[in-house]
Amino acid sequence: MPVKPLNASSLKALLERIEYARDGEIRSLILHSATSIEIRFSVQDSARDYDWIDTAFRIDGVNDAKLLSDTILKTFDMSEGITAEIVNSGTCALALGNYSGRISEAPFYIIGTSLGYEELPFSG
Repeated sequence: MPVKPLNASSLKALLERIEYARDGEIRSLILHSATSIEIRFSVQDSARDYDWIDTAFRIDGVNDAKLLSDTILKTFDMSEGITAEIVNSGTCALALGNYSGRISEAPFYIIGTSLGYEELPFSG
């Protein structure tokens, strides 16, 4: 399934559906190129009676990022979930933790020009 683009309202609906990935697990971080990064989470989906699924977020047009090593990502505390934002100026961002309005303060963040997602089978 191809990556589906997100806008502000569809992003909000998705984040609510997966409860902001709270208590989920980070599965992988893939650098497609210097300006395209994908992060994959295992999350519970309220639309599927809280069944586990994987959700991959892809940020294109990356112009700023603070990444962590794979070993740190695998053990990152996801109790605060993720923050993802799309602003009208054509900027989008994703961060680990609750950093609404202050993404660049997060220990891990990606800022770019477009954000999309893909639903995948659970990789448990």
